[in-house]
Amino acid sequence: MAVSDDEIFEHLLTPTVKGLLGPVVKFEGPALIETTAGRFAGDQVTNLNQNQLRDEAGQLAANRLRFPYVHHLYRTANGAVVIKRDLLKVWVACWFGDVDKGKGELIFKAALRDRRHDGTLRANDCSLLDYSYANPEYHKPLSRELTSVELSIYGYMPGSRVLDATGDEEFDRFVGNPFKFMDDPDKFLHLFQRAFHSKRAPGQAMAAIPDVARYALPGFEHLARKYGYDLIEMAASHYHVARWAVSGGYHYSSRVQADAVENMAKGLEKIRQEGTPLTRSQQSWVVALQSLRPIAKIPQALRFITDETAHLVWPQDNVSDRCLWMYKTLSKKASGFVPDVFDRQV
Repeated sequence: MAVSDDEIFEHLLTPTVKGLLGPVVKFEGPALIETTAGRFAGDQVTNLNQNQLRDEAGQLAANRLRFPYVHHLYRTANGAVVIKRDLLKVWVACWFGDVDKGKGELIFKAALRDRRHDGTLRANDCSLLDYSYANPEYHKPLSRELTSVELSIYGYMPGSRVLDATGDEEFDRFVGNPFKFMDDPDKFLHLFQRAFHSKRAPGQAMAAIPDVARYALPGFEHLARKYGYDLIEMAASHYHVARWAVSGGYHYSSRVQADAVENMAKGLEKIRQEGTPLTRSQQSWVVALQSLRPIAKIPQALRFITDETAHLVWPQDNVSDRCLWMYKTLSKKASGFVPDVFDRQV
């Protein structure tokens, strides 16, 4: 993608992120990288389609990329900024600490990714992906006529990981993704009680950088408009993320999912009216809790589903390919847009 490094520093890196990193002291690049190996531990990319290409010796190798990418490395007083780009995605990651000695901590990651090939294996030929976008049901683009770009954002304070504070690797993994623990209800409930009374929301294995939520959406939308996109999208991992997106003017791409989230909001209000007030992070935990089975395992005071509404689970489990796609229109061409997939059953 054509987004420049200067635009990334101006519109995506927040004042807090820049303050943590300190000034740039050295630039290394551009480098054209043709393998999955990165410049340091944690800097690797993917080959999700497992393409087999020939290396310099003519041997088939799984670490060769079908589409190489360009790598820029900015060393700062306190860490490093890495910017990668190919034809479909521009991606920035900020590291706090000495990355060359394996002491760098990922504190910020943001990306814009063209969705034109989603729902097909061609999407996975982009090596700058963490997850597959090839599922034709869950990753189908919202429109055949409008151009769309996906945003993704990750921003956490250094030294704030649950694991660092508790030494409990299992609890750290649970906070990072509670849906991975649904197959063991008793363990889930034990870990849930600890997380529920913390200030961390699901997915927040580290403390959020305070200004990311305020700066991220305007920055992404500015760049998406500048480079001609009609729509900007995100996949909302948890209830609090979806609420953040709605506050920024985003809409649900599926009627079924929109109704499900609305019914969950009503369920949370029912719990409040019955005498259990919930913080924003606790609301997200309670929404995730409704996916636990059997339903009888869900504590009565925090349960708003029944056997008849057992289908009412969070639409994106962050384990399977199911996504809660949300979108915002950017161009005049997209005015009045309703997604082609709005009435799909997911």
